[in-house]
Amino acid sequence: MIRVVVVDGFSSGKFVAKRLSEKGCVLMHVASTGALESYYYKGFDPSIYEQMIVNSNMTTTLAGVECFKPDFIIAGAETGVLLADLLNEGLQLPYRNDFDRTNARRNKYDMIQCVSQAQLPAPRQFVAGSWALADGWIKDHGHFPVVVKPLDSAGADGVFICADRQACETAVGKLLGATNKLNLPNTQVLIQEYLAGTEYVVNMVSLNGQQLVTEVVRYQKQRTKEGGVLYDIDELIGPDSSVYPVLVDYTRAVVRCLGIRNGPSHAEVMFTAEGPKLVEVAARTDGILRPGVSRQTTGLGQIEAVALSIAEPEFFAQLLAREADYPLLQHTYNVCLINRSNGCFDKDLFLKELLKLESFFDAVFYVENGQQMGATQDVFSQPGTVYLVHVDPKVIAADYLRIRALEVEGGYLTESG
Repeated sequence: MIRVVVVDGFSSGKFVAKRLSEKGCVLMHVASTGALESYYYKGFDPSIYEQMIVNSNMTTTLAGVECFKPDFIIAGAETGVLLADLLNEGLQLPYRNDFDRTNARRNKYDMIQCVSQAQLPAPRQFVAGSWALADGWIKDHGHFPVVVKPLDSAGADGVFICADRQACETAVGKLLGATNKLNLPNTQVLIQEYLAGTEYVVNMVSLNGQQLVTEVVRYQKQRTKEGGVLYDIDELIGPDSSVYPVLVDYTRAVVRCLGIRNGPSHAEVMFTAEGPKLVEVAARTDGILRPGVSRQTTGLGQIEAVALSIAEPEFFAQLLAREADYPLLQHTYNVCLINRSNGCFDKDLFLKELLKLESFFDAVFYVENGQQMGATQDVFSQPGTVYLVHVDPKVIAADYLRIRALEVEGGYLTESG
């Protein structure tokens, strides 16, 4: 019986854990810290775990994990990546990644430095612990916009696209000394060259250094007035797209460079006029994925592929040997909701309208029915995600526009009490 430790089995990691449980694996959950915010536990199912512990210090946690006698240790969410690496290194399990690159898989400055040193295209960058240092680099760089963001974060948390020096100073001031959504203090900020182009996601699952591509997705994002980033649409593209092979080849090189030999990788890549350049990559599953959508659109998906790489490695090897990565069975948009005004969330009111859409497949809400909401300011205040699936992309595009029109009309809001 396969025994698996899941570190922070949240976000899409909870679906990986569920699939492993359904495949007969015995699971242990390790929370990386007891200070994680409550939203991480939304939808978390403790019943699938035989044991659960909370990390307080490395020595105690490693001893507890070792007593479980795991065959595999994986990170379920971004918050668990470093601890999963440490535990894997401590127990020397075969399904692990190169430990000498562990910081480069989390620290965004080290990540880009690693990629650049491997002679792969990457943005210019600078790390600063004060506005004076940041300002010096920005003046030398001499081009706007520039990107200002934390060294360690996820989900576009604290990412600002700054159009001028004043916006940069404001962004640096907001970030330095603040605690990000991974519960980490921002002691430094990263300033990067702004990459103009179309942004894509390339999701892979690796086994013994071989990568299986599970999704390539075209991003569409919006900016707030302050320069913050909001997710808008994730649109799955097929292997027949002209940019697909270039994106995949580049991302394979990035994944190898960063020592990701086993498990999932979620890369964000900008396709610029000079070709692909890395925005960032994470050694965990894409947080927005849902297994049901993947079954309808590719027949597999990253979540299922991770479970197969652990529970059914022979079958996973057969998938690696296929000539094509995945078929595009149907088109899909993951539509990230963007609330426009104040009010109380009304799930039933909104679902009534969503069910009228021809391509509606599912909706996941991150707020409770009746909860007070303000206008969306960042990724973590987006109310939810609507999943559209259809064989005709024109139907999906029309339904997307209807969702945005509903938002302007306050389609999921009632007046505050």
